[in-house]
Amino acid sequence: MPNPFEALEKRLSVIQDLLIEIKHGTTQTPSPDETGGLSLAREVTGLSNARIYALVSARAIPHAKRGNRLYFNRAELVAWIKQG
Repeated sequence: MPNPFEALEKRLSVIQDLLIEIKHGTTQTPSPDETGGLSLAREVTGLSNARIYALVSARAIPHAKRGNRLYFNRAELVAWIKQG
């Protein structure tokens, strides 16, 4: 028979780890002016690479292109998502 306190113990351990991260300032809060590449766009939108490329091609998603590189701004992506 499984120990009913194991689940509680695991949850408390996770909470404890999070509190330690907060105390030591090791958590990373994203900057609203953060600029990044495709990984940032994936993180913010939850879309696949192929879908993001399709939206860029259709000029339907806010982006900047310099040479062969794509750049996305977190604040612009969040505003684009809120627009629907």
